[in-house]
Amino acid sequence: MRRLKTSRRLAGPIAVLVLATGITAASAQTENRRGDGKRGGLELTFTKWFAPEMPHMVGVVGGDIDGKFGGAVLQATDDGHLKAIYIVIAPDPSRSLTLRLNGASDASGAAVLEGRVVDGRLTGARARVEFKMIDCPQSNGPCFQGTISIKQRS
Repeated sequence: MRRLKTSRRLAGPIAVLVLATGITAASAQTENRRGDGKRGGLELTFTKWFAPEMPHMVGVVGGDIDGKFGGAVLQATDDGHLKAIYIVIAPDPSRSLTLRLNGASDASGAAVLEGRVVDGRLTGARARVEFKMIDCPQSNGPCFQGTISIKQRS
């Protein structure tokens, strides 16, 4: 009879432990789907514009990180070659990152850039950026809308 009482006394704390473990595991799975960098990297969307003027960029980021965008065009040649630095500023500083990118744009303002995360979250991971020029109310000039795909190092 004594064993039964002991078992019943432990059933409550064990149930709480199992429930907490399940919630933690579910939370981790949700975080991985949201792109925490542990599986497959990050997928971000952005809208950016020059402010106060070229080469300085500001904007917003969405997708796996909702935050702010900052950056600068480091070099832009007449033939469309670009070098840039992008900064994703997350509300949680541990999720922020800086990318260094190279690529080319065409006459329409569309571009593809590739590079790496050079600071912060996922340092060393490969990054690919694609964007196109759009009109937007945030800027007197053009805005650019696109995606940032960051692949975890293998």
